[in-house]
Amino acid sequence: MIQTFQDLMFGPPIDGRSCGDCIACCVVPKIDTPELKKPEGVLCPNCTGQGCAIYDHRPAVCREFNCGWKRIASMPIETRPDHSGIMITVENHLPPRNLFEHLFLVAVVTKDPLDLETPLARDIVDMLSQNVLPVFVFWNMTRHLAHPNPELADAILNPERQTDRALVRQGREWLERYAPFARAAAREHTNLPYGL
Repeated sequence: MIQTFQDLMFGPPIDGRSCGDCIACCVVPKIDTPELKKPEGVLCPNCTGQGCAIYDHRPAVCREFNCGWKRIASMPIETRPDHSGIMITVENHLPPRNLFEHLFLVAVVTKDPLDLETPLARDIVDMLSQNVLPVFVFWNMTRHLAHPNPELADAILNPERQTDRALVRQGREWLERYAPFARAAAREHTNLPYGL
């Protein structure tokens, strides 16, 4: 049974794929639930530095979350967040501040922004960009749209200003594919628990 946008986009967590010493999800997201309040980018008070001290009794928000690496079978060990410096999540922002924030993928830089310059990081963002959802790259408290590319994004947002009719058509086609996901996200009454 599909329960979350992560399930919808990535499928279930892969059996046997262990987090190891990775603690990216203990640091990166903002968590604001009755059980746990943690600011974005701050180590969770329950994290030992190698894992969760209350793992067997961790809050539901932590139990339900698995980053993209835990769910995407084609991602090799090098792409685990503690190795690549990038954690993949599915997010939404309600209400959306722009068209691309109804539902989107995020490649969150977990350590050094220079990690974005590696061939591995480019491969990760390229792989995510094959999906219909917008892709943002997030670092230093700022989100940058990586997919659709700037020209296509402008054609989607401002079709009347475009002289390239083929690009406008491509923008309309992208919107048609994205619309069901945006509508599904709009039906949700709360943000995903790991909102950035």
